[in-house]
Amino acid sequence: MLGFMLATMLCVVSTHAQKSPLQTIILDPGHGGIDPGAGGQYSTEAQCALAISFKIRDLLAQELPDVKVLMTREKDELPGGSRSKDAALKYRANFANENKGDLFLCIHLNSANVKYGRRLDGYRTETYFVYTGKGKRKKKISKTREVPIYTKYRLPFEQQAHGTETYIWAANKGGSKANAVGATEGKMEEGLTDSAYDAELNSIEHKILIGRYTQYFFKKSYNLAQFCEEEFVKAGRYSRGVMQRNEKGIWVLQATGMPSILVETGFISAREEEDYLNSEKGQMEVATNVVTAVKRYKELLESNMKNAVAVPVGGSK
Repeated sequence: MLGFMLATMLCVVSTHAQKSPLQTIILDPGHGGIDPGAGGQYSTEAQCALAISFKIRDLLAQELPDVKVLMTREKDELPGGSRSKDAALKYRANFANENKGDLFLCIHLNSANVKYGRRLDGYRTETYFVYTGKGKRKKKISKTREVPIYTKYRLPFEQQAHGTETYIWAANKGGSKANAVGATEGKMEEGLTDSAYDAELNSIEHKILIGRYTQYFFKKSYNLAQFCEEEFVKAGRYSRGVMQRNEKGIWVLQATGMPSILVETGFISAREEEDYLNSEKGQMEVATNVVTAVKRYKELLESNMKNAVAVPVGGSK
């Protein structure tokens, strides 16, 4: 059974493989409720991420009507009635895995410390006192000096952290991703019963299979992340590129058994981007960029399926 699955993973043409490669998208607006995320001057990450996600959902319904889109939350609250951020993270991953998502798409906003400069705005006269002499001859003498006047000001937008970046799971979290893949992809072949799956669970062939899936999902995640950043650039945005957070990881990306990306749509800490991401125009542009990237991703998957060559399980010589 698992040998057949491994062959399928290596682009073997089968009845199962002929199904659409992108049937269900899990759309995850970050944060929510008691977890507002990053804060701007007048809005929160949770609010903006939800508004942008609604527009992505609606555009996907128009552009890809055959693809099911499920959102982890549709209100400004933690998903699934969760009472803590950690519980909410687990809910997001479980929701994606239980609904057998083909893609996990997480929407966030970025933040960084605001940078300030110091400007010289002239001088003021300051009086100070010195003493001369000793004992009864000691005298207090006043003097004056010119003291510079500085004004603190916010540095221009271009000097603030700004732009988009899209994350894929950390390079050192492949084991965690493999575990998630193993939990959700182990029964992909139709007809594989629980007993048959359990019997093969610890086999070398099974481990190879899961490793293949994990590598496959990593490549597809990178493809989609790159497409997103390319679309942002086309729209005139500054792209910080495809990123990995290796020192800490991003838990939902490695806990979902499917290709997964997290899109940082801009810096809410930069007023210009906060305004943009709160505007109807900005939200629609971001949503359009992401949906166009998803369409390109779907086309890539379908092209790979069409170009697949049937190879026997043992390979060919």
